[in-house]
Amino acid sequence: MNGTARRSPLVVVGVDGSNSSLLALGFAKEYAHKLHGRLRAVSTWTYPISYNPLPVSWSPEEETRSQLRQASQEVFGDTLPNWYESVVREGSAASNLIAESRAADVLIVGSRGHGGFAGLLLGSVSSQCASHSRCPVIVIHSADSDPNYANEAGQTGLLESARDRPVVVGHDGSANADDALEWALSTAAQLGASVEVVRTWNLDRIPPQFTEEHGYVPSFDEVTARVRRDLVAETRGLIERHPTVEVTLRAALARPAGELIASSQRALMVVVGSRGRGGFAGLILGSVSTECVAHAMSPIVVVPAASRSES
Repeated sequence: MNGTARRSPLVVVGVDGSNSSLLALGFAKEYAHKLHGRLRAVSTWTYPISYNPLPVSWSPEEETRSQLRQASQEVFGDTLPNWYESVVREGSAASNLIAESRAADVLIVGSRGHGGFAGLLLGSVSSQCASHSRCPVIVIHSADSDPNYANEAGQTGLLESARDRPVVVGHDGSANADDALEWALSTAAQLGASVEVVRTWNLDRIPPQFTEEHGYVPSFDEVTARVRRDLVAETRGLIERHPTVEVTLRAALARPAGELIASSQRALMVVVGSRGRGGFAGLILGSVSTECVAHAMSPIVVVPAASRSES
């Protein structure tokens, strides 16, 4: 992300008029306000493919503008703050939002928009943004996923519980996990939240220290304790840079995605790196982050490796 650390962060949110995008806009309003940032709502339009003649007077651009005005009014009321702007652009939603991510500090999208099939857990736009964004992406799930969402469209109130619910971050020892932890610590400091760092292990991937000790079979508790000691040692430097944040470190015998999804029930948000140590290097989004984005019951943040190595 470009600029100095003191500049106002730019938060971009995708809006298409769906309930999911209204929740995303409501969350983005709270998030930008708490971080003293700027908020840009982006709606897009294209000419639909139709075999029937369209009314001559109908304009998809004007309909999109009207829809965005209505969404803004639902979330902000009649008076819009000077730190909020709304823009309408031609083209696909995913490509426009990914382009916006080059200048943004955070991109926020709803998990399901108007398009696609209702049975899908994750929409194509949110999936593409999570895979290709150049800045961290926050995916907001529907009110049905999290009892802490308010019933009113566009008014989530999630960040009001920042002191009671931790920011949960998965850490597997990879460089991208360090990116995710740094983002979680910085954001928690601004929101007044605590951070819980989670590392898992399973029987297929026992830490090498134990596999090298032939003839000795450690207990599950011994392995878990060693995994936690490694986690403490590997994250100490990052954590010490944020002395105001209360941090808990936890190790567990579990599948990483399953443990993080279970933790999302009590989390303010769950933070993951886009790529961990497992899987294939050619994949853009790892299996753990893909599962979390689809199934988490709190806002899920995907921090791309590109935010560390590229401007």
